[in-house]
Amino acid sequence: MRLAIFVAALLITVTANAQSKGYVITHTGDSVFGAIKLKNGSFIITSPGNRKEINADNVSRVFDEHFKGNIVVHCNLHLYNDNISELDLGYLPVKEIDTVMILKEIYTSGKMNLYFGTDDLKTQYYFYKTPADPIPVQLVVRYYLDGGLTSYSNNRAAYRGEKSRIHIEVDRCYVNQLKAAMGDCEMISQSTWDLLDYRVYSLKNLIKKYNSCN
Repeated sequence: MRLAIFVAALLITVTANAQSKGYVITHTGDSVFGAIKLKNGSFIITSPGNRKEINADNVSRVFDEHFKGNIVVHCNLHLYNDNISELDLGYLPVKEIDTVMILKEIYTSGKMNLYFGTDDLKTQYYFYKTPADPIPVQLVVRYYLDGGLTSYSNNRAAYRGEKSRIHIEVDRCYVNQLKAAMGDCEMISQSTWDLLDYRVYSLKNLIKKYNSCN
């Protein structure tokens, strides 16, 4: 009888743990364990006999295999699209949505940290944070189409040769954002800013140079 009770208790414990692999940490430091879903700006956490809904604004970290990161940021996400078939000629789309991002910290330093996250469409976004920032700040980029026969006809001096063809242009808002955050750092040359790409290796190299500044 005792063996049967022990086995039954063990099975209950294993089942509970299997359903409670994930957990969130609130801003007050509480940890809530269970199966986690993010829906309509709230974390829904279920465990055997219990269901709790916590507003994402009250959560600082989430640890669950379904999320690639663990840092919770509620923000107005500036959207972008670099698919040439979906861009309009001569139109710079400015769109944003109120959403919750789950970010992964991909570079840590004393002056600035770098984060990475994706939205539901798997579009990649980068964020940064300095000690003065309360939460990570999005690095903004946008793409639009330029060129074409109409532009060439209207301004031939600006659209000669290859520029008369339709091509993708990049609105590199993130460059001015980082310039403002990093101030006058002599370790960062103008060519570094000119070549700065919206890619992890390029952003990491910039932050490394920034950390070398006095």
